[in-house]
Amino acid sequence: MKIGMVTAVYKPVVNGVTNMVSLYKRQLEVMGHDVTVFTLGDPDPDGDEPGVVRSKAIPLRDYGYHFSVGYTREAQDRLRDMDVLHCHHLVAGVDLAHRYARCPIVLTNHTRFDLYTGSYFPLPQQAADALMRQIWPEYTDMAEVVIAPSESVCQVLTEFGVRRPIEVIPNGVDLQPFLQPSRPYSKKDLGLPDTAVVMIYMGRLSEEKNLATLFKQFSIAASMLPDVHLCVVGKGPAEGDLKVLAREMDCAERIHFMGAISYPDVPNILAAADLFSTASVTEVHPLTVIEAMASGLPVAATRSPGLIDSIDNGVAGLLADNPEQGLAAAMVGLATSPELRQKMGSAARIASQAYDISQTVANTVKLYERLLRMRPDLQRERPHGRWYRNRRGLRPKLDQLAGLLHPDGGRRRILGRRSRDSEAEEQPSE
Repeated sequence: MKIGMVTAVYKPVVNGVTNMVSLYKRQLEVMGHDVTVFTLGDPDPDGDEPGVVRSKAIPLRDYGYHFSVGYTREAQDRLRDMDVLHCHHLVAGVDLAHRYARCPIVLTNHTRFDLYTGSYFPLPQQAADALMRQIWPEYTDMAEVVIAPSESVCQVLTEFGVRRPIEVIPNGVDLQPFLQPSRPYSKKDLGLPDTAVVMIYMGRLSEEKNLATLFKQFSIAASMLPDVHLCVVGKGPAEGDLKVLAREMDCAERIHFMGAISYPDVPNILAAADLFSTASVTEVHPLTVIEAMASGLPVAATRSPGLIDSIDNGVAGLLADNPEQGLAAAMVGLATSPELRQKMGSAARIASQAYDISQTVANTVKLYERLLRMRPDLQRERPHGRWYRNRRGLRPKLDQLAGLLHPDGGRRRILGRRSRDSEAEEQPSE
């Protein structure tokens, strides 16, 4: 089977966090499938692996994402030659795939876009919700099936009006390196005393990860526990501000910025930790949490879609309803009880087995095969291979958003000149 994986950004490993598309590519190739990754931006400085097709794009500040309105001619031709296209980004994936596809399209929804939007744009949550209630259904309509990584994310998509069939298939991880790390680190390797209780966060250092809240809650825990330390693995645009915050909270000696590490070292560094913690609510099923669970670490985190499906609260970790108030209590509860950490860590390791990548990819392939038998793409009102944009359908929600942001006439600022009202309802492009 020729499978195209369409994503906005692609590098096999970033900040020690593996790219899920890369994991799936490798597993699908092991199963004998021909996999091509279609992505945007400049070639990987370390060299692209075989089967990666890039199209030039404009970088969006330092967010790590790129913007483009189309693919290269080579990419377009190869997109048309795929048996199935699996998209991993709402706009920069399914939109572009819909333009050129001659096959079924699958979309995995990896992000709580309603919450993510507020991290990068000055939108009140009411405005972000109004916008996403239009954008989510419009863009997911371009796929045949939407994959939700958890039942709770499926519920979020339904509440925001997604109309396409939704299938729940969890994200997968290659568990073996975490079950048996090749060279497990000790606390001494991290420059910490053996008596330290080591909490670890791993991922991109950016605003949407809610790291300021994580640090503030850690400072509360640290004020009560002299031996607790937080290791922060990764890099990102918020790193400088986070280091300032650590100093302002008098936690600079207790919060350790480890930088980016190679992916083979991720299981080794997790082996030196006692628990994993995150305050992020924007991700739907973070791989780093599953990797930590496979390493036998209990999790102190915020109750959010995705995490509540992966972590049985009180069994494999402790989830706080309110991160600004309860996360520190979860940290303290785990940090003060070695017996509880051992019990929950064992439960977390067992729970991680449900996310073995061989199982999750096999379930995904079954979905591909069903779509190829049924070919719902051939029954669409708007066939793949032509690009349509329903401007009138989008306008009412943009008007509503404009009113929320600029009650005194924001419509002009968002939609531009009123002469655009005369545009055709459907405007074909290439």
